[in-house]
Amino acid sequence: MSYLIDANIFIQAQQDYYCFDLCPGFWEFMGSKFMDGQLISIRNVFDELQKQDDEICTWSKGIMHCFQSVDDQETQMNFRAIANYVQQEYAPRHKNSLPHIQKFLSVADPWIIAKAKTTNATVVTHEVRDKNNGCKPKIPDICDYFNVKTIRTNELLRDFQVQFILSQQ
Repeated sequence: MSYLIDANIFIQAQQDYYCFDLCPGFWEFMGSKFMDGQLISIRNVFDELQKQDDEICTWSKGIMHCFQSVDDQETQMNFRAIANYVQQEYAPRHKNSLPHIQKFLSVADPWIIAKAKTTNATVVTHEVRDKNNGCKPKIPDICDYFNVKTIRTNELLRDFQVQFILSQQ
């Protein structure tokens, strides 16, 4: 089984609870699992990380070859299905849906779902389902429709039985 990592996992980890200086073990875990192919992501996510111009930008360059292309035919077909679904499902919901649909389709999110469907990967994201059926497409909602599993970082760490142990200095 592989896990496809959303950009927000990297960005929020670095900014909040797994800063490079406080929890280097998190980044060691992520790097090793990317190198052995259990964690994957896509070039679109890599491109988003490069806009950060910080430690995550530098770190991701070290595993740049692990970010997969979305140019393959199956991923392209899955993307088209996702784009069609989002337009058909979200446009009628609210008169202000169109900008949200356009934004969703212009970022890495639909490609993450398309590649996960192609590779049978579980998507790891911090996005949450929209229980109110709002006008903004969310990764977990679209994944549900396309039978792609989603989890959060804590579930990923539990799946790998990762523990970060306090080191005494």
